[in-house]
Amino acid sequence: MLPDQPATSPIVVPRRHRPLRGALIRGLGVLLPPLLTIVILVWIWQTVKSYVLQPVTAEISSMITWSVQDIRTELPGAKPTDQEGVYLWHGVRYRELEDREFVPLDVYAVALRGLGSNPPPTTGWGVYRRYVETEYMRPIVVVPVFLVVFVALMYVLGSLVAAEVGQAVWHYFEHAITHLPVVRGVYGAAKQLTDYLLTEKPLEFSRVVAFEHPARGQWQIGFVASEGFAEIRQLAGEPVFAVLVHVNPIPVSGYIRLVPKSQMMDLDMTVDQAIHYIVSFGVVLPPQQIPQLTSNVPALPSAADSVPSPQR
Repeated sequence: MLPDQPATSPIVVPRRHRPLRGALIRGLGVLLPPLLTIVILVWIWQTVKSYVLQPVTAEISSMITWSVQDIRTELPGAKPTDQEGVYLWHGVRYRELEDREFVPLDVYAVALRGLGSNPPPTTGWGVYRRYVETEYMRPIVVVPVFLVVFVALMYVLGSLVAAEVGQAVWHYFEHAITHLPVVRGVYGAAKQLTDYLLTEKPLEFSRVVAFEHPARGQWQIGFVASEGFAEIRQLAGEPVFAVLVHVNPIPVSGYIRLVPKSQMMDLDMTVDQAIHYIVSFGVVLPPQQIPQLTSNVPALPSAADSVPSPQR
């Protein structure tokens, strides 16, 4: 028989140092949080602008236009001037438009400002609408005024809802909304999202647990949110907990798992420590877990231990 061959020691490949890759990752880590914050704020502003600011300013522009418009369909006895299409009537010069309407020349001149390559308006209403937007509804004035009014309205609305009378009115309003067939589903989902984002009381978890998922021998970290669903508890014959499983690397997204009490175990770490562990892809371990990890893992055999002693 051939003598036993000595076991070869495992080949350890040294980890290559990649300064460029590390610098890029660190740069992304610094850039992404403020960039995502700006993107979210811009999205909120664009939503408010599209669905609140623009409709409100359009209605205000229409009201101002109705109040200041001076559109004539005819100018009896008007005298033509040296400018083509301009007529003098009762001491005011009027511009004739393509649809045979007449507007004051100074209003028409203001309406032409800032058009660029866009064609000039051809109707009296279009001229006055452009005149009002240029003269009264400039963004440098409208946006600050809108923000001040919007914040004031939110403050007043919040104060009214905090009062007893406001709470009663808001309760009846929500009661009516929840009885509408299609609207109640959309409103309920939107309310849950806004309550989660804007509520002063943070979302609380009772403890951090681990359970086998998606297969036996593979462990998943989760956060116990509540104990729910009496039907599942009765079927399982033991308490069943709703466990939130986060999706890396965003700690605010994930899914819910209903786990029986006997199939999960508590972990010695806080919720903040568990979130840091998830966001860091398992790199940042809690200090109290590091000694347990190193002490429970058996040491790898060395090359000297694998060589058999010579037989006599």
